[in-house]
Amino acid sequence: MQDTDITLPGPKTFRRGLQILEVLRTAGSDGLRIPDIAARAGIQRCSVYRFLDVLLEMGYVRELPEQRVFVVATDLFCEVASVNPRIERLKPIMQRISAECGDSTFLIHRDAGDSLCIHREVGTYPVQVRAVSVGHRQPLGVGAAGLALLASLPDGDAMTIIGSNAGQLPRFGGMSPERLQCLVRSTRERGWSVVANAAVPGVLGVGLPVPNRAGRPEFAISLSCVTERMPPARQRMVIATIRRHLRTLE
Repeated sequence: MQDTDITLPGPKTFRRGLQILEVLRTAGSDGLRIPDIAARAGIQRCSVYRFLDVLLEMGYVRELPEQRVFVVATDLFCEVASVNPRIERLKPIMQRISAECGDSTFLIHRDAGDSLCIHREVGTYPVQVRAVSVGHRQPLGVGAAGLALLASLPDGDAMTIIGSNAGQLPRFGGMSPERLQCLVRSTRERGWSVVANAAVPGVLGVGLPVPNRAGRPEFAISLSCVTERMPPARQRMVIATIRRHLRTLE
């Protein structure tokens, strides 16, 4: 394996640190062990150790000792993302949606083939579904907001993402590429997403994309609750409520 020593100054050293971050970002919440990082990044193990020491110290990477793997510290990136003015405008909207509907809402951002939770609001109903926490990452489409984002992409892009995530999908309620493709088609026909028993058993979520000023989906908002609390009539009511509040962004 060819590698330039970490002690050499300049862009090459910086590039190798970014390579390691990208490898870990692609691995998602499963993380990677050092031999796997070295193999995927094309960097010698001794250099990987030294890069990780710096990344750990700076807070960009976390170690999960029980699994002996390293993961990207998504909570740090979420904290940076939270200063986005559009996100700050969406937070009070989510608060109003949760207060009116009584259930938890989630703000999701697409990160390559993953969905990344960057904000969450809790409602007032006694049984709250905290399906994901801030910083949680999962394959795009297994949650309602991620499905809304996936379905808003061009068909070729959506199919590529589904294919790249095929190995991870069965972990989410037995999801398969074929079922996810069906959900994408249904979302496009319906105009909003519905997912049940995938990311969390016994939970159903509905979601809508939040386009930017150019009309491209930048974020998505979903609302989740126990399945029995979300019959079709209430799904439509919740979506109407989300749409009504999102119109205040315009």
